[in-house]
Amino acid sequence: MSGNGKGNGTGKKTWNLAKEGMLWKRVLDYASKELQEQAEQFVAQLQESVQPADALQGLLLDRMAASYLRKRLMLEAESATREHFRLQRTKEVPGSNETKRVRVIAESMALQSNLSANVRRYEALLDQGFHRDLILLQKLKETAPVPNTKGKLPPNADHKLIEGGDDLTQTA
Repeated sequence: MSGNGKGNGTGKKTWNLAKEGMLWKRVLDYASKELQEQAEQFVAQLQESVQPADALQGLLLDRMAASYLRKRLMLEAESATREHFRLQRTKEVPGSNETKRVRVIAESMALQSNLSANVRRYEALLDQGFHRDLILLQKLKETAPVPNTKGKLPPNADHKLIEGGDDLTQTA
């Protein structure tokens, strides 16, 4: 994060997810090179889309990226497991291709029912966390302080103060 180092809120503050994000990087520790490259592109797009102004917004963005990547890894693992199971079972099943296909589907349903409750629960938790962080980020963006324009008001602004009704253009 950059700033003027004085802690008074002046100066440009930015938070770079690609450089300062920690969570999403840890999710990719054992991921394939292809997924790591796709994740870096995703993070760059997320950074560009949200443009976090401070560390708090950046932390939420980091958590969102980590949740998304965890879900993606979980779905890829589930898909790979199903494919592995299908390949193993089709070698062992006697009969026609249609008989093999039906039997493999039936047997895989039993395997999936045992594992899928936990997988679905984990997926739901990832989704809940992602949506919670998205809502928090949106609220932070809405309530973020407006940058000080050094006393300059936009052309269409009302020149009266709320408390006293003094005209700001006539202050000396």
